[in-house]
Amino acid sequence: MFTKKAFFKKFFILSVFIFAASGIMAQMAPQTQELPSDYSDKELEKFASAVTHVMTIQEEGQMQMMSVIEENEITVDRFNEMLMQGQQQGQENIEATEEELLAFTNAMNEVQTLQMQMQEQMMEAITEEGLNVEQYQNIMQSYEVNPEIKERVDNLFNDVQ
Repeated sequence: MFTKKAFFKKFFILSVFIFAASGIMAQMAPQTQELPSDYSDKELEKFASAVTHVMTIQEEGQMQMMSVIEENEITVDRFNEMLMQGQQQGQENIEATEEELLAFTNAMNEVQTLQMQMQEQMMEAITEEGLNVEQYQNIMQSYEVNPEIKERVDNLFNDVQ
């Protein structure tokens, strides 16, 4: 059953993914050349392993962030509402009580710290697999647009499961 609570939690999780991914992408120069498609099996194995580690870090981080929000005496739903209001209308136009604003601000500060830690951990996981962030991002982009690369990587994921 798809509920409003599930929607907001998924929205929060999605916003975390976007924030983390944009941090990794921001460290790279914009690319105008065509992405390679001749990745070796070894490179794709490293990529698949890195993705698995990155996803684990993201999942653990999301749980920590949800706990931090709730520890600040604000619900994840209300945090997301205030976050969306702040993004759409500006932080000064968030409709909330003083207590809610304080809880939101405290939670946001802690969430941002956790996001920075997650980003560092993800970059570390990528390099520990023998890839640099640019290689990882290139393969990720190829995975998203190249059906052959997607199939090869998906087969690697299926082999692991």
